[in-house]
Amino acid sequence: MRLAAFVVAFTLALLTLGGHGAKAADPAPPIRVIIEVPNDEAGRNFVTNQLAPHLPQSTPAQPAGAAAVTPAASTQPAPMQSIMSANASSEMSFMAADELQKLRQRARALIEAAPSVPADIAAAGEGFVAARGNIDWLQLALASALLLFGGVAAQRLAWWGSRGMLNRLLESPGDTVQERLRLHGMRVSLGLFVLAAFLLGSIAGFVLVPWPPVIRETVIILLAWVVILRLAQAFGRVIIAPGARHDYFRVVPLTQPVAWFWYRTLMIVVALLATIWATISLLNIMDVPLISRQVVMSLWITVLAATLLIRLVVRTRMTTEPPSRLAVVLTASLIVIAWVLGALHLRQLFWTLITLSMLPLTMRTVRASIRNIMGPQDSNAEGRTSAIAWAVVIERATRVGLVVIGATLLANIWRIDITDIAMGESPFTRVIRAFIRVVIIMLVADLVWKLVRAVIDGRLDETVATAHDDSPEGRRRSRLNTLLPILRNFIFAILLGVAFLMVLDAMGIQIGPLLAGAGVLGIAVGFGAQTLVKDVISGIFYLLDDAFRVGEYITAGAYKGTVESFSLRSVKLRHHRGPITTVPFGVLGAVQNLSRDWVIDKISVGVTYDTDLDKVKKLVKEIGKKLQADPEYGPQIIEPLKMQGVEHLGDFSIELRLKMMTKPGEQFVIRRQAYALLKRAFEENGIHFAFPTVQVAGGQGANGDAIGAAAQRVLDLRHQAAQAASPAAG
Repeated sequence: MRLAAFVVAFTLALLTLGGHGAKAADPAPPIRVIIEVPNDEAGRNFVTNQLAPHLPQSTPAQPAGAAAVTPAASTQPAPMQSIMSANASSEMSFMAADELQKLRQRARALIEAAPSVPADIAAAGEGFVAARGNIDWLQLALASALLLFGGVAAQRLAWWGSRGMLNRLLESPGDTVQERLRLHGMRVSLGLFVLAAFLLGSIAGFVLVPWPPVIRETVIILLAWVVILRLAQAFGRVIIAPGARHDYFRVVPLTQPVAWFWYRTLMIVVALLATIWATISLLNIMDVPLISRQVVMSLWITVLAATLLIRLVVRTRMTTEPPSRLAVVLTASLIVIAWVLGALHLRQLFWTLITLSMLPLTMRTVRASIRNIMGPQDSNAEGRTSAIAWAVVIERATRVGLVVIGATLLANIWRIDITDIAMGESPFTRVIRAFIRVVIIMLVADLVWKLVRAVIDGRLDETVATAHDDSPEGRRRSRLNTLLPILRNFIFAILLGVAFLMVLDAMGIQIGPLLAGAGVLGIAVGFGAQTLVKDVISGIFYLLDDAFRVGEYITAGAYKGTVESFSLRSVKLRHHRGPITTVPFGVLGAVQNLSRDWVIDKISVGVTYDTDLDKVKKLVKEIGKKLQADPEYGPQIIEPLKMQGVEHLGDFSIELRLKMMTKPGEQFVIRRQAYALLKRAFEENGIHFAFPTVQVAGGQGANGDAIGAAAQRVLDLRHQAAQAASPAAG
């Protein structure tokens, strides 16, 4: 209600300020007193007998909407009803009128005091000098020069001593997150070192000079003014870095023209703010009247607002990344409103507007800076997922901290006691306390979830990088790659449930009966969903037994394929021809894993009966050595190809059995290459593969030729019949 009154009064002041600036002061407003008495017999007697006779017959003009308080007349048997109705209808109007009157008086006082400000300052200066004796201005100037010289000399010495660090800093790479963190840490350390050297040199000069007591406070203010400027310069060089050789030298992701614009704007604004602070501090020391100090503050705020508007115009005329029109209009509106509030010394509204305006801008800048530092430069860089996850965690933690700081500042601006809200038992304080607790719970839950996901995603990122490692460490990471996604989902479910219960508790809802009901419901669901429980429990034991991992090829009954992912109750299998099958753990049954350790591949080759088997054995051995020496196939072979011997004697061939041991999944490619090498070696050495033939036995001479011709005739007829049947079938 107070804030609404401020807004109404401020709006009315802006509308009426122009017509009251040059007029004489209005007569003092009447004093309005609101008395609350009990609505009983004693209260009504008090109003009728003691209060009503003293009420005036007419009241001064009141603000619009305010009901006049009139005395009781002979026609009004109950004067108390008139007073109560006036109290109920005029409270808000009275507050708005009071605030409006204060704004008018404040604006009028500032306008009337403006012409006398130079005289007040001159008189205060003369009084300051007269009260403190004669001041040797030449000695004061020399001492101030010595003070600045000590700081500059110490700063130059610090730069000279850190030249080696500066050279390493300029040559530092920034491709990875660790390199950028190290780079920015070195830059911050160097900036603080140089600033500390300047401060120590200035303090040394200040200590060496015997300052008069009347001047010491003034010199300290001037020294603080210089230190503030140096601190802003160091901050701009580290964070904005307008003259950086590479973009990764900047904490905030900006192009060089935009970086120069913001660096100059930062220095101008900080210089103006430091000058305003130093000026007001000096005026306080000189005992300048309060109204004159307020006029000077209003003038400085006007200069600051005009400077910001000029810088905004300069930014809109830049061709590099021009801002949108909406952003320009909003920024200009905020500057004008802040100027009006600051010029009228409406401190609460002014600082509230500054806090609410700077908080989103600070959040956006911090988020861009964190992503610029933590994000990998290469989209395919190793650790990209982990870096992005940690960037999100740091961003959320920083955002929570900024929200807490902003809320604390707003509470201090409006003089809100956090203890009263925490301990109060009124309905309003209970609602505010519940709302704050709910917000805190949600922010903390979100932060914890982002942290857990960052850790798990980082481990998964490392596991993907070593997915084909068959060492014990590689197998351990492969198993983590299987278990961590399930663990992540499980933690998310638990965190969501706990946060939900805490939110209900913060809202004043008793969660004890809910937990008891959830237990009973869980038992009922357990009996009614036995298949689901079976799937979940079976999946847990499959994972504990390490029966399969992500990326392995398994067969289970009628299902087979590569394991792609898990859930709490099922596994997804990708068939080698493409289809994906979701199989509940409860129906998986016995699992045959074809991707563990090693695999033996056996090859059968049929040769003719006149083949030299010893020669074949030597050829197979040479082919096995050649495959093992091949840079592509050799690393995948555990035992080379060799001939085991004769498997059996067929009708038309001798079946030879060959075998080799390879890594799982690699036997298919190696087998194809082995077939090609066997065919080539057999052709070069006169060894023939056996295939079925038809031999016709008969007499000699013409009779035998006739039988052969008849057999050939039969084969030709069969061939013609097959060709004739083919078009008919088509």
